[in-house]
Amino acid sequence: MHETTLPSDPELISVIIPFYNEKDYFDECISSVLRQTYKNYEIIIINDASREEYKKKLEHYGNLYPDLIKIVHNKKNEGVAASRNKGIDLAKGKYIAFLDSDDEWMPYKLEYQYKLLKKNKINYIHGSYFVLGENEKFKGYLKAKNVNYNQLLKSCDIGLSTVMIASEICKKYKFANISTKEDYILWLNISKEIDSLFGDERLVTIYRAKKKSLSKNYSLALYNSFKVFNKFEKQNIFYSLYSVIRLSYLWFIKKKNLVSKFIYPLKVNLVKNFNNINYEKSFILVSLNFTTLTYIKFFYLNFPNIIFWTESLTAKVLDKKLKKMNIINFFEGLKLKSNINNIYLCGNNSENQIKYLNEKLNRPIKFIQVPNFNKFKDILHFKKKFENNSLIFINIPSPKQEILAQKIFKNNFDKKIFIFCFGKGISTACGEQKFDINLAEKIKLQWIWRLRFKKVSLFFIIHLFRKTTLFYKNFIINEIYK
Repeated sequence: MHETTLPSDPELISVIIPFYNEKDYFDECISSVLRQTYKNYEIIIINDASREEYKKKLEHYGNLYPDLIKIVHNKKNEGVAASRNKGIDLAKGKYIAFLDSDDEWMPYKLEYQYKLLKKNKINYIHGSYFVLGENEKFKGYLKAKNVNYNQLLKSCDIGLSTVMIASEICKKYKFANISTKEDYILWLNISKEIDSLFGDERLVTIYRAKKKSLSKNYSLALYNSFKVFNKFEKQNIFYSLYSVIRLSYLWFIKKKNLVSKFIYPLKVNLVKNFNNINYEKSFILVSLNFTTLTYIKFFYLNFPNIIFWTESLTAKVLDKKLKKMNIINFFEGLKLKSNINNIYLCGNNSENQIKYLNEKLNRPIKFIQVPNFNKFKDILHFKKKFENNSLIFINIPSPKQEILAQKIFKNNFDKKIFIFCFGKGISTACGEQKFDINLAEKIKLQWIWRLRFKKVSLFFIIHLFRKTTLFYKNFIINEIYK
C-alpha cells in the first residue's frame, strides 16, 4: 500500500495521552505530537493523579496551546485503562490515536496513517516501531503485519502507540479494567469485528522499554495474561495455562529477534576532506573510533544524518585502506561556507578553546554551558534552541557528546544545524592537553589519550571479541566529501 494525497478537508484526529509522574520522556513525547506534519488534531491528556509538580508542568503546556491541548485531572489514581477510556469519551475526532507519555512519534505518523486509512477504506491501522532502552540505546525494531483474531491469541505484536482507529469502533469497545494487557484485550475484541487488523511496515513510533514499567513486571504480566484468556476469552483453566505458555514463548522469541535482526548492516557515511563538506543539509560529524563503535546502537535512529571522520587508527578495523585524519588539520585552511550565521562552543567552558576557535575561524564564538550529565537519559532534558545555519562544536567526552548532538538535532529539526563532536580534540588542538599527541602518533598509540586508562583494557577486550565474531563485517563504508 502506498501513500496518497491528503484530502482538502482532513478530518480531526484525537490524540489520547495518559500521564502519571513521567519525569524523563514526556517533553519528547509531547514535542513529537506538536511537530506532526498533519495539523488537524486535538491532544487529550489524562493526568492520573500525578504529583503537584507534574500537574503544573501539564498546565504549562495547556496554557501554551489552549486551543490544542485539553487536560483532565483525575482526583485519584484510576489506572491507565480508565484514563484512556476518559480520553475516548472526550474525543471529538473522526479517528483516535494513542500515545503513551514515554513514547514518541515520527513527524509523519498521523499524516501517513490517515492517508492509508482513507485510501484503503479501513478503520484500523497499526505500524512498526523502534525499541529504545532507558538510556537511549537502540534495541531493535518490530515490524507490523496484518493480524486476525486467531493470530492475536498466539502473540500480540501490536504497539499501542502505533495505532490509529475510527472513533466509533473505539468508543464501542474501550479498554478493560486491568493493570496490564488492557490493550491486548481491546485488540482481541476489535479483531472479532474486523477480520484483519491492518499492519503497515513503515516505522512510525519510538517505544521505550523501561525497567520499572508495568509491562516489565513479569509475574504480574503472567497473571494478567491468564486473566485475558480465562476471564475475557472464556477459555478453561488448562487451555488458559497453555495459551499463557504459548504467548510467553513467542514473546521470548520476538524479543530475541528484536535485538539484532534489523540493525545490521549499517552504512557508515565517511568524510575524507573536511573542506568539501557542502553544508546543504543538517548533519552530525562524529569521530570513528573504539568509543563510537562500542556505543554504535546509541546513534542508530539518527544514523543517516551522521557523517564520520577517521580520527583514529581504529577505523582500519573496518577498512585497512582508511587513513587517519588529524583534528588540527580541520582548522588549518578551513573556509567556512557563507551560509554559516553563528558558531557555538557547547559543553565545558574554556577561554583557550574559545580563543583558538575565534582565531582559526575568524568569527565570534558563542558559548553554551551544558550541565554535568550523570546519566545518558539526563541529556534528554537539554532543550536549547539554535538559530538557523548554526555551526556547533561540542567538547564533552564520548558518548555523551554524540547523544547530546542527537538531542540538539531533534530540538532543532526545523533548522539547518551542523554539529561537530570533537570532544577533547579541541583542547588538544589549542594546546590544553599535556599528552604529547605527536609522540603518540609516531608509536601508534594516539587513541589512548582519549580514554581513561582503566577503560583501555575493557575496550581492548571488546575489540578482540568483536574482531573474533566478525562484528566489523556489519559495516559498509560509504565515502562522501572526498
